[in-house]
Amino acid sequence: MVYKKYAIALPAIGLLVCALIFAFNLVSSEVWRFQSHAFLDYWAAEAKKKASFAPKQEEWELALSGADKAMDKMPMSPELQVVKAKVLGWGLRKGFDTMNEQPELPAWQDAIIKRPGWPYSWSHYAQARAQRSLIDDEFESALLRANQLGFWEKEVILNGVIMSKHYAGWVSDSLLHRLNNSIDRLEGRYPRLMQKINRQYSDTEN
Repeated sequence: MVYKKYAIALPAIGLLVCALIFAFNLVSSEVWRFQSHAFLDYWAAEAKKKASFAPKQEEWELALSGADKAMDKMPMSPELQVVKAKVLGWGLRKGFDTMNEQPELPAWQDAIIKRPGWPYSWSHYAQARAQRSLIDDEFESALLRANQLGFWEKEVILNGVIMSKHYAGWVSDSLLHRLNNSIDRLEGRYPRLMQKINRQYSDTEN
């Protein structure tokens, strides 16, 4: 009878151990994610004050290390993959990574794979390719998918509008037609922002 009781209890003990391990990994991952996200928030705030702002290499390495450690604990988390991709993107702007390796591109691809219905990952992936001057079919596909999935999301709309303005002579007419819808939505919902963008690109053309 004693052996039978132990046999019955073993699966429950196993589940409890698994739950404890998961909880520990989740907490550990969240601690590292918080560190990396704090850096990202700080950098974004500083970049708004000064367009030429770039993080110090020591900060960037800490943020990237934190993102990696967080993903070691929760490797299937799409949110953590996005954090890592954003940190790598900041490294690109400052030149901390090797230009030929393009590490942030596969990071965004992994984020898309883990959460294919999230428009922001598609939008940021298109932006990352643009920063590498990769205005190709994959860039267009990412921008189109972002537009399809996030047609009411302000950041996605704004990114699509800026891309359509900046790369008007580089992308296909079909994509421009779709992005023109984004311009109409942005103009309808945020007219002052659209006016500011129009002035900016009008000044550039002049």
